[in-house]
Amino acid sequence: MNLSEKEQKALIRNLPEDLQWSEDEFISETDLLNALAHKVEYMLHYNSGVFFQLMYKMDVLEPKLRVAMKQADVPMSIAKLILERQLEKVVSRRANPAKAADDEELVW
Repeated sequence: MNLSEKEQKALIRNLPEDLQWSEDEFISETDLLNALAHKVEYMLHYNSGVFFQLMYKMDVLEPKLRVAMKQADVPMSIAKLILERQLEKVVSRRANPAKAADDEELVW
């Protein structure tokens, strides 16, 4: 994936709360994947219902998740899917920034 530090921090910031940690903790993509895989493994073992809700919320595609669940290292396969999806979101947001609302009543 070769993430820049800025992309890595954006990915961590955009993870659901149950999968987050301090964005200053990591210096490499490998560390990022390992930490995420550890959290995935914990959630699958102790709170699988919440885990699958998070996958839905993050829009990780079910067919890809099914394939990852059949891999030898399930947590790492899922961690890679999560990072892939989060990176897609970061790139999309960068390419399509939110526009300011013209109508003052629509501004939150």
